[in-house]
Amino acid sequence: MVRDIFDRYLKGLNIGGIIRSLKSRGVKSPKGKDLWTKRAVESTLTRRKYTGDVAIAVPGNADCQYLNTDHHAGIISKETFEAVEIEVAARSNMEHGEDGKLHRKTKKYSSKKRW
Repeated sequence: MVRDIFDRYLKGLNIGGIIRSLKSRGVKSPKGKDLWTKRAVESTLTRRKYTGDVAIAVPGNADCQYLNTDHHAGIISKETFEAVEIEVAARSNMEHGEDGKLHRKTKKYSSKKRW
């Protein structure tokens, strides 16, 4: 199911479209519910552990982490994960301004092809 979520996102489906697709196929959420939440899909798309890498926090300091690469066999490739990261950033309505602060983008993302 993880590969399917990543593939659908890269093919242009938004989070809502992925949720509808999962529901129409009767796929239960990670918690066994009939409906996936937006957060569950977003969390799936941002979990590096699906590539086989694991982030390990330093005891007593949650902000400091070590990345243990190739810890286990990945479900998705690192390239797919990075492509989703780029796509998530492109679809985001927030960007860092020249002042270093977050601002809303002036243009909205559209998955429609422009000719």
